[in-house]
Amino acid sequence: MQVPRRATLATVLLALIGVVGLAGCAEGDSSDVADAAVVSAVPPRSTTPEGGAAVAATFPTVQGLPLTEPEVLRSRNGTLALTLNLDNGEYQVAGHTVKGMTMNGQFMGPTLVIDPGDTLTFSVVNNLGEPTNIHEHGLHVSPIGISDNVLRTMEPGSTSPVVVNIPTTQAPGTYWYHAHLHGLTEAQVMAGLFGTLIIDGLTDLLPTELQAGLSEHLVALHDYQLTADGEIVTENIDSAAPTTRTVNGMVNPVLTSRPGQTQLLRLANFSADIWYRLHLDGAAFSVIAEDANPVGRVEKKDELLLPPGKRFDVLVALPKAGSYKLRTLPYDQGPAGDKYPERVLMTINVAGDPVATPPQPTTMAPLPGYEHDVIAKRRLVWLSEDNEAGKFFVNGKQFDGTVLFTPQLGTTEEWTIRNVTAEDHPFHIHVNDFQVMSVKGKRYDAVSLQDIVKVPAHGQVVIRMRFETFTGSFVFHCHILAHEDGGMMAIVDVTADGKPDPSSPVSTMATMGHRS
Repeated sequence: MQVPRRATLATVLLALIGVVGLAGCAEGDSSDVADAAVVSAVPPRSTTPEGGAAVAATFPTVQGLPLTEPEVLRSRNGTLALTLNLDNGEYQVAGHTVKGMTMNGQFMGPTLVIDPGDTLTFSVVNNLGEPTNIHEHGLHVSPIGISDNVLRTMEPGSTSPVVVNIPTTQAPGTYWYHAHLHGLTEAQVMAGLFGTLIIDGLTDLLPTELQAGLSEHLVALHDYQLTADGEIVTENIDSAAPTTRTVNGMVNPVLTSRPGQTQLLRLANFSADIWYRLHLDGAAFSVIAEDANPVGRVEKKDELLLPPGKRFDVLVALPKAGSYKLRTLPYDQGPAGDKYPERVLMTINVAGDPVATPPQPTTMAPLPGYEHDVIAKRRLVWLSEDNEAGKFFVNGKQFDGTVLFTPQLGTTEEWTIRNVTAEDHPFHIHVNDFQVMSVKGKRYDAVSLQDIVKVPAHGQVVIRMRFETFTGSFVFHCHILAHEDGGMMAIVDVTADGKPDPSSPVSTMATMGHRS
């Protein structure tokens, strides 16, 4: 995977000098029409001929610069060890200085690339002035001790070790890591505490002739709302408010490609609350992995819906020269939810000599096959809310740190997740991925496991999970992080016999993590 480092402040300033006046305050693209209130009050914008028309934003931006990506750290000799310094600080978003939270001085942590069977070691230095936690989203790893344990608290001023042993069977694909302390999760992810985690080996599953000319790129989606003095909004966040959507911290960055060249795009929604409905002009997405699970059948999709936390690894090839837009289309989350306008996210400029497009894969892995499992227990999870009060519930209770379910290790369970609210909710569970069996009573033909699924407003989803390898307590929750912080989260404690373990500690997360 060949990725350039993020542009430095100096290069951004040079770019500012080079592009201001080229298309400053240019007429917006068609997406501006969908959010006229933003456009009418938008601060100065500048773009480049390569980027085309300026995209609506809520603070001054430099647009149309070449796509850059975070620093990449790779494991060596089976280990990746790093210090993760969490601070309050300033960083650049689309050429504009904002005040937020930083990982090692950046708006987004480094991209971590590790192999199955490796050990990932963090030393988390918390200089935030408030507690936090770090979660390795999507990994099938231990949820206890100093591993991926979101029931621990990393106090301000502390240095906390995290040691995550990656199984040799861990599926290759795009994962991520982010702050995950109940009560502060939304604010800290909004402010910048997240990064990409890649388990290597996905491209090894592709046809050999396709691997040779493949170009890989991270497309990390995150939005920003700022106060008048340039601070990222972290109090009383309104997910329906005008916002600036970015890719790798850039507004409408430009990726160049040759006609016919295959691109592997790692599409990842790292926003705290908002959804993306992705469409690429001129090409379909060939999905090769969902939530870092290689698919049993590669399918072409004109659109992909990414709730918060969702990832898709896709192949795209644009056969003709031209300028193409990756955009998020309008999305209505339901009568009680948000309505998002269309927005251009990235431009792909195709030029130069064409290259032959190698045959695309038809499969990346076996189909999941959970439909053949013996079901040890069937459970009902129902999601409800008092939206005006900011209270959200699982089975009628706000999160209180107690255990809701006790599955038995080595068994498969079937859960019906019922949404009694008037808005869509993304269900997510830690440690064990699941197979979707049906949506709103209709059989779902799953081509992979996943760790996030949309539960439609006034609808239900049936899933099956195998509780494998690890005992201990972990959580499931709505991945709209405002809803998680508001109480739509619960604990499962996997035990050897499926009986409650009296020695399991009750989580303190229900009372920790709220700003005073």
